[in-house]
Amino acid sequence: MTDSLLLHLLLNISLLLLSASMLTELRPLRSILKNPRESVLNQIYLGVIFGLLSVTCTYMGLNFQGAIVNIRVVSTMTAGLMGGPIPGLLAGFISGLHRYLYDPHGFTSLACGIGTFCFGVIGAVFYRKFSLRRSYLLLVLLTVVSELVQCVIILLVAKPFEAALALERAILLPKIVINSLGIVMFVWLFNRLNRSVTIELVEHQSRAMQIAQECLPYLKEGIENCAAMQQVTDIVWKYFPSFKVIITDRHEVLASSGIALSSSALPSPSLQAISSGQLQVIKNYCEEFDTSFHPDAAIAAPFKWQNEVVGTLLLIVPMSPTLILDADIHTTESLAQLFSSTLALGELQHQIDLRQQAEFRALQSQINPHFLFNALNTISALCLTDPDKAREMILVLANYFRQTLSINEPFVTLEQELNNVDNYLSLTEARFEDAIHVTRELPDNLTRLRLPPLILQPIVENAVRHGWLAIDDRRVDIRINQDNERAYIRISDKGKGFPEDVLQKIEDLNNSCYTGLFNVRKRLHSIYGNQCEFSIDSSENGSVVSFSIPLNPPGETSVLF
Repeated sequence: MTDSLLLHLLLNISLLLLSASMLTELRPLRSILKNPRESVLNQIYLGVIFGLLSVTCTYMGLNFQGAIVNIRVVSTMTAGLMGGPIPGLLAGFISGLHRYLYDPHGFTSLACGIGTFCFGVIGAVFYRKFSLRRSYLLLVLLTVVSELVQCVIILLVAKPFEAALALERAILLPKIVINSLGIVMFVWLFNRLNRSVTIELVEHQSRAMQIAQECLPYLKEGIENCAAMQQVTDIVWKYFPSFKVIITDRHEVLASSGIALSSSALPSPSLQAISSGQLQVIKNYCEEFDTSFHPDAAIAAPFKWQNEVVGTLLLIVPMSPTLILDADIHTTESLAQLFSSTLALGELQHQIDLRQQAEFRALQSQINPHFLFNALNTISALCLTDPDKAREMILVLANYFRQTLSINEPFVTLEQELNNVDNYLSLTEARFEDAIHVTRELPDNLTRLRLPPLILQPIVENAVRHGWLAIDDRRVDIRINQDNERAYIRISDKGKGFPEDVLQKIEDLNNSCYTGLFNVRKRLHSIYGNQCEFSIDSSENGSVVSFSIPLNPPGETSVLF
């Protein structure tokens, strides 16, 4: 009789494991098992599922000496160990209540119902300990404890006592052995599921990151750049040659790989993704593509910028006749999220570049009309007294305006910037004759430093206009030093210093004025950020404007000459 009981319990364990294996293939259950603590609803679902498994164990039980011998302890206690208090208590309550109602007149029904609920309680109590250390020895010990607890409850509650004692003598040891083996295998099955899900997720994310890294230079060009988007689809297709890869904006197809499109009209999955702002999956998709030889599925994921959909990534993937692979959905979703982030960074950099260009154009437009008026008056006077000098100054003025207004490069060499300063000083010295005294200390190599254009000239102009001891005594000192990584620039004068309110405006980067030193400081901060050290020292004895910047512009590799 004992041999048949063991065989029956082993058969029940096999059926329970088979049922659990089939359940873990269901996508909703896999999601719940992956994150059981994500929400209370998830925990309730888990408790109900394991409770129903326990109910199934009751139906599969063996009638033995007036009792029903089964393996309820396996699924009921596992609910608490893997899901926590709510699933454990809920599974214990469902299976315990069912066990009592299944045979309310049985002499062990009440005791078994109470014992089944205790299985869930024991699992819930040891949930945290089991989460920290998933030990199979702990599972065996808990199973032994659970069976002993139920044995005590049956002996205390079931009547007559002699029948309860005879029952436990016959079934206690087989139940302990089989249920210990069963719970170890049951938990191993779910641990294997968690490991496979984790490994699968890591593989998807790793491949998505690798693809995104290769696509990064092209995504920075922006979604409106069709040539760049074609490179992106080619890279994705390289990694997934069985896929058809399409990128669209909100209005048309921008690029495709692995498929020849007859028109640039938006495919319906992309339209749905744009309309809903959510990932769309269409199985057996054959509306716009030839799928007569094998079924395909369309997965469309939106690109978003500032919560607005700007385009989609559409993958047409092979699928089995019954099921689309979760891996393909995760891959598409991960790629779309990474592409969206990269496109957003590229758009943000584009906005920064536009802002810097606007600030530069604002500075170019600030050429002082009084300076032009004075320069022309000076040249007019020279035409009578020194025609050769006048012709020279006309050429200098033309060269000055040509350099000032036609600069389009984001960075120029120190030599180019000093040439512009020299043109300005030549025109100014022609007006003030011998009143301007400029001293210089410059590095030997004037091409090593690259800096934004029109940075030095406004500072020098400010020193000439305001840094004078007398009308005919204007002193400006220009000192530029370099080490292996940075340039240190210092321009000083001998004037009376800046008024306090002017200094405050220059220091406030949020100030709306765009003149002189303020514009210079704002541009340097916008381009270099914390890499630029800028300061103004002002006193009654003059002013010193100094700043330090890297020899090479941000993002460029340092080169030693």
